[in-house]
Amino acid sequence: MSTILLTLDSLAGVTSYLEKSFEMIQKLQGENVLLLDILDTAELELAEAQDDDFLPALEKSKEAALEALLAQLQTRYPEVAIEASLQTGNPKRKIIDEAKRLNAELVISGSHQYSNLEYLLSHGSVAAYLAKHLPCDLLILKGEV
Repeated sequence: MSTILLTLDSLAGVTSYLEKSFEMIQKLQGENVLLLDILDTAELELAEAQDDDFLPALEKSKEAALEALLAQLQTRYPEVAIEASLQTGNPKRKIIDEAKRLNAELVISGSHQYSNLEYLLSHGSVAAYLAKHLPCDLLILKGEV
């Protein structure tokens, strides 16, 4: 398997999620991986309304964290070409757009395990949307993610 898109999010168990993801990537003999982290514009609108400096500070912080994570993963998995991207926008659209741009064979994403009320309030399930609209296969990792 050549190209895999690995979505990142503010997941509680990010370490477990990444370990499971790279276990699957190795089993599938993934050669190229893009780590995609997305700042959700719908969530950012509330914070920006209160503080003009919030978004630039958040982007800088997320970029630094993503670069550190990328360096760790490149050291741990030298046989895989790993890149990272931080984007701002609608996560559903951004993931689909990147999968198409990369001609990805697989997207790996986590599931938040929302309750029914949380699900209704959270603008719908990203995983369900991806399953319906992605042009490639989707692997959803559950558990501590």
